[in-house]
Amino acid sequence: MQSRKEKFRADVERFGLLRALRARFMHRLQKRFGVHVCRVKTRPLTHAPPDPNLPPGMRLCMLDKDALLSACEDAALSLSSEFAEEALERGDVSFGALDGDRVVAYVWRTLTAAPHTDGLWVRVDRPYRYGYKGFVHSEYRGRRLDQALSFYSDAYFLERGYTQDIGFVDTHNLASVAAEKRKGNVHIGYAGYVHWFGRCLPFRTPAVKRTGFEFFTPS
Repeated sequence: MQSRKEKFRADVERFGLLRALRARFMHRLQKRFGVHVCRVKTRPLTHAPPDPNLPPGMRLCMLDKDALLSACEDAALSLSSEFAEEALERGDVSFGALDGDRVVAYVWRTLTAAPHTDGLWVRVDRPYRYGYKGFVHSEYRGRRLDQALSFYSDAYFLERGYTQDIGFVDTHNLASVAAEKRKGNVHIGYAGYVHWFGRCLPFRTPAVKRTGFEFFTPS
């Protein structure tokens, strides 16, 4: 496991000194003062997704309830049956990558709202769809299955009148910021929340507010 100094040096080599310093500052701001700042990004959904270039025997598909409950039995996938059933009851859908009959990666999509952390949820409005709780089995990482699933699911939502993807990454997560750029995502502003005397106070910049994206605490 890398020490903080080793990670900082690696970030400087990969992303440059200024970005590495900014990321370190934002990470400390979160850890010490409870200020979470995220980059909100969007991209238009596409009718012509890039070739996922999957190995033989692998395929992408929407996961039905039976496939999801079967995946819940694999502890390596970090998915509980309670979570899956609650998400399905809300009307959310999941897309997965299968190696044979085995689910090895998945992502959830919602058109309304989904749980985040710290007791907060994320809400979105039409024409945006929001992806959450994506996961790739450790044996299959590095193959960009998350990117393949993101594009694969576009057609399902375009058929239902949703034309944009929206999501966020922590400002200090430089690797994720770079990965989002490879997917063609465009940074539109910031959103986040502050821990203040036992409460979470959400905030967002004007461009993000216009999309309807927000963190909120369910009543």
